[in-house]
Amino acid sequence: YNSRPYLARGWTTFESAVSTEALARLAYFPGLGKLLEERLPPKVVEIDGAGPRVAEMEDRADEGMGPRNKRVIAAIEAASFTGKGDKPVVVELYRAYAIKVNNALIDSGEAAQGEYEGEYNAAGEREGRGVMRYADGDVYDGEWKAGRAPHAVRRRR
Repeated sequence: YNSRPYLARGWTTFESAVSTEALARLAYFPGLGKLLEERLPPKVVEIDGAGPRVAEMEDRADEGMGPRNKRVIAAIEAASFTGKGDKPVVVELYRAYAIKVNNALIDSGEAAQGEYEGEYNAAGEREGRGVMRYADGDVYDGEWKAGRAPHAVRRRR
């Protein structure tokens, strides 16, 4: 038996974060979210609240992904781990997982919601210098070619 509160335990904090990461990000990809919602039954259940409930895409979607990531990392860093070296490893595991989930959603083909300010080519595509402020809080400031930012460039928060 572990008498420590659920939300104060390191690995359970990590598990809760990664199990809801895709759902939190789907709030910014409404087409993909709707498609998955229509075709798949819910598989993620939140158990860290007052009682079990199906996790929703809208859970904390209004906070943006940057603040969510900071909140999750702060919760992991504040949590207790039995292994002395676990905490920094778990923070890095979360960061790597969040990047993989984000890249998978971007690769789905649905454009993330946001506002673009910059140059366009004759075809009306983003091209040249521009800034994209995504609905999830990410910002890409750089070069565009044929409507796309270079895939290797990471967005900053």
